[in-house]
Amino acid sequence: MLKSLLSKSLQKGLQEVLQIELYQSNLWKHTANHLQRLGFFGGQKYFLKESAEELTHYQIIVDFINDMGSVAEMPSIEAVKDKIESIGDALEIAYNTEVEVLNMYKKLYKEAEEEDCVVAQFLLQFLNIQISAIGTYGDLISRYEKCGTNEAAILEFDEYLSEQ
Repeated sequence: MLKSLLSKSLQKGLQEVLQIELYQSNLWKHTANHLQRLGFFGGQKYFLKESAEELTHYQIIVDFINDMGSVAEMPSIEAVKDKIESIGDALEIAYNTEVEVLNMYKKLYKEAEEEDCVVAQFLLQFLNIQISAIGTYGDLISRYEKCGTNEAAILEFDEYLSEQ
């Protein structure tokens, strides 16, 4: 029988980030559904793309866990209940979620840094992804806020999202 190269605590932490990546994928699909209902098809397209990226992150982590001699368990995913009434709501939820996920990765990285340099090195890519996502959502929020209540500007912003 193969021996896992991951400590139990790091394996548990990696399982937790697997769960959050799947949750985020569902959150972005949920967001896309609400934006479609509101007539923001650019936002819908943007968040569907974000959802697919989270599934890619999920698979990278699964492959790493399995390559390290463990087995990635299929986590249960909590239902998404966020209420989205505007593109602004969607962007605010996205920004806050990305900050929470960054903090989760930072905590796991700190543990890995003390325990296993291979896992720490692996996690750096996700820290960079999170930092980039936070910057992107911050920029999008700033741009969206410039629209104010101007419906034409908001529709133009929605079109801009479809191109991202």
